[in-house]
Amino acid sequence: MESRIDSRLCICICTYQRPHLLKQELLDLFAQTVHPACLIIVNGDPASPEVRDMLCSLEYPPGWKVVYVPSNHGNLSYQRYLGWRAAAGYDVLVYFDDDLRVPKPDSLAQVIAPYQDMAYRDVVGVTALTHARGWNHFQDPEIVQDLDKAPRALVRWMGASSGLLPGDISSVGNRIYPVPQSGDPYAEVRWLQGRVMAYRMQAMHEDTFSDDLFALDEIRCGLGEDTYLSRQVGAHGRLLISTTARFDHPDEDTPKSYPVKAYKLAYARAYSRRFLNDHYRVTEPPRLSDRFDLVKSYVGNMALNWVSALRKRKARYTAYAWGYTRGALRGLLQKPTARALTPTVNWRADAERALAGRQTLSVRYRPAGE
Repeated sequence: MESRIDSRLCICICTYQRPHLLKQELLDLFAQTVHPACLIIVNGDPASPEVRDMLCSLEYPPGWKVVYVPSNHGNLSYQRYLGWRAAAGYDVLVYFDDDLRVPKPDSLAQVIAPYQDMAYRDVVGVTALTHARGWNHFQDPEIVQDLDKAPRALVRWMGASSGLLPGDISSVGNRIYPVPQSGDPYAEVRWLQGRVMAYRMQAMHEDTFSDDLFALDEIRCGLGEDTYLSRQVGAHGRLLISTTARFDHPDEDTPKSYPVKAYKLAYARAYSRRFLNDHYRVTEPPRLSDRFDLVKSYVGNMALNWVSALRKRKARYTAYAWGYTRGALRGLLQKPTARALTPTVNWRADAERALAGRQTLSVRYRPAGE
């Protein structure tokens, strides 16, 4: 199947210590029917030469420009910002996680198709569902099963999801998945999934990215960074999810952007809810009802976690319950800001230094048709 270069398209992949998975993903992208004019790799661990060496070892399809950006902070929201800065001049920016597989050769084409159709001229972001091939290493199946056994009415109350429509999101960051309509390749949503996000560049600006989120990510509590970014962009137009594109998430490695141990993971989940609640209204401050939803969520989750810990009497349950409690208390008492969390970091100045080190790699091309 022949591929074509889209001169308006740029792909950005933020990576951290995963050269083997990144290579597999790039080989899948080489087989797509649509190719980017530019590929940007933002490396969160530039001290290691493995990612750059791997990129230089590949043979690329004709026409690819490959830009390597060594990031001076290994956090995902900041790396996405560097990728956006490096993508200046292109019309569409697609973010991919660094551990995806793309089995269908037209998946990328389906994600960016709305940007080529005047019927979707008000669309500013497109995402796609991803299919997990196995159980995530970082999840504890017993803990998740315990939460799944909680009364659904209680879970809805805790998540502030009652009354929300398919595709919506609650004030504490719980997504409501859309119900695809027969024959419609897209459904409207109010959030994008971070594994696959395609943005219209004209809807993204400096203030789309938050120093406060960079700081929250830096202390390993930045869960929901994709929710924040997509809702900022979504203030300028519609967001869609492709119901036909296929992307796989094999779960072959533990997450790099947030902690996996029970205590730290629970702490990050709880504290990150405060940030999402702060910015739920995007252009307006949170309402009293939003704050009430946050407190409900905290109280309900703490109760469920401690009931599980007392019933199971296992160390990881206690650690999870204690971590969530500590994160919730901090969420109630301290607003996550860059000034409070990373007072010695000048994020925009650091970004300038990182971008000054970007390189356009000298790459080899495969003959067309191979």
